[in-house]
Amino acid sequence: MRVAIVGAGVGGLTAALSLHAAGYNDVVLLEAAREIRDVGVGINLPPHAVRELSELDLEGQLARSGLPTRELAYYDPAGQLIWSEPRGLDAGYRWPQYSFHRVQL
Repeated sequence: MRVAIVGAGVGGLTAALSLHAAGYNDVVLLEAAREIRDVGVGINLPPHAVRELSELDLEGQLARSGLPTRELAYYDPAGQLIWSEPRGLDAGYRWPQYSFHRVQL
């Protein structure tokens, strides 16, 4: 069976690797960008994404490259906390949440 994945972002690349690991050899990954390059933004990988990437033996590399995210917090312009909640291991998940600069990932 031929599988087509549109988009070579984190999700598309992970899906392609996972399908390959599951024995699918006819996977086509389509991407509009001519090259993958630094776009200057950050990205968060929540625990469910880290779990999938760990299945591809990437957990060690994620831990070396990413910053474990312990909390999500919103502040007002004066710096006063509006809301916060724990993330990753601190929220009780079996896998951490990581934050990256996109080019690191």
